[in-house]
Amino acid sequence: MKASSLFASLSVAAVLACGVAPVQAATATAVADPYPNACVSCHVVGKDKVDRRVGTMLKAWTAGKVDADLLAKTRAAMPAGVSVKGKHPSADDSLEDVPSLCLDCHTPDSKKAPPFARLMHLVHLTGAKNEFLTTHKGDCATCHKLDAKTGTWSLPSAAEQ
Repeated sequence: MKASSLFASLSVAAVLACGVAPVQAATATAVADPYPNACVSCHVVGKDKVDRRVGTMLKAWTAGKVDADLLAKTRAAMPAGVSVKGKHPSADDSLEDVPSLCLDCHTPDSKKAPPFARLMHLVHLTGAKNEFLTTHKGDCATCHKLDAKTGTWSLPSAAEQ
């Protein structure tokens, strides 16, 4: 099935839930993916010289330097009854395979850390001054990859660069 046919068959609700216009989604699979490794393809030192790597952010979080907006989103994503101290535990070994190794702690049923999907969607898809929304327009295919042959979505994982 061609990508355009696949996206044409999606319900309006599914497309709106993803935040991708059908034209965006159909063309996203027809061109080279600029973010083939999801997190680590996007979280790099940018042309503007700003270091957006996960390891750089993790170093700050481990030192207790967490942006107030991120801390609020983390609190909103936490399991009921669990509080956030505003400091991430050491996790440098997770940089070998981002985000797969993050999922060791950030499981859907975690009782100690915010579930990965809930946290990432809050971080990347909410907020007035959200760089992901400004730059990527909330395009799900920036992170989630569609196998057009099977219709399944995946989230690639790779070592930080």
